[in-house]
Amino acid sequence: MRWTQMLVLVFFATILVATTPAMALSPGQDFNGPHYTLNVIGVQKDKNPTAEGWFDSERHTLFVPLDRKINLYMQQGDAFAVIDADGTDGTARFQLGPGYYEVYAVALGKPNGYTIISPEATFNATTATTEFYLGSIQLEHAKKPSWQRVTGLFIADVALYDSDGALINEYDNTWIFNIPELLSYWWNYDNHGCKLLQVRFYPVAEQPVVTPSVT
Repeated sequence: MRWTQMLVLVFFATILVATTPAMALSPGQDFNGPHYTLNVIGVQKDKNPTAEGWFDSERHTLFVPLDRKINLYMQQGDAFAVIDADGTDGTARFQLGPGYYEVYAVALGKPNGYTIISPEATFNATTATTEFYLGSIQLEHAKKPSWQRVTGLFIADVALYDSDGALINEYDNTWIFNIPELLSYWWNYDNHGCKLLQVRFYPVAEQPVVTPSVT
């Protein structure tokens, strides 16, 4: 689903974020090849592990509320890392390694649990208008869980305008972290009882191409 929301914010730009619905694993994908696995675990507040264990960057685990919405901020750097594993306070932070990735996800845990992911971003430009076109992906547990392609969460169409409506710069079907004006990127992670979302990042030589879903 895509929709439009007009906001008036200083120092941001027009962003058109085009995402696709989750898709089944592509034929020919080496699902056992080299990859990084991130586990997003839904927890009850009173069952959280100790804080010391949450801030180990070598872990591949984030903790989020079982039935609440948080912002999962993402950036790209020299290596994969869990920067802030504690999402129960409303935010968590994760860093992707360098390069491009095909990304797949699956919802696990008890039946009927699901999560809705909506990507959001801010950009730096000399404009007072921000227009969002955002897509959402829902991943839910099934009796036979299947991996879904969610690479589209990282591919965007972005048009930057000045305050007079003149086009400053434009990016089509672009890896989100390749946009120089990007200030921040995050997932609006709306959890509805999903105890485990597993996300796998498979390195690829070239930027993936994703066809936007327009409805």
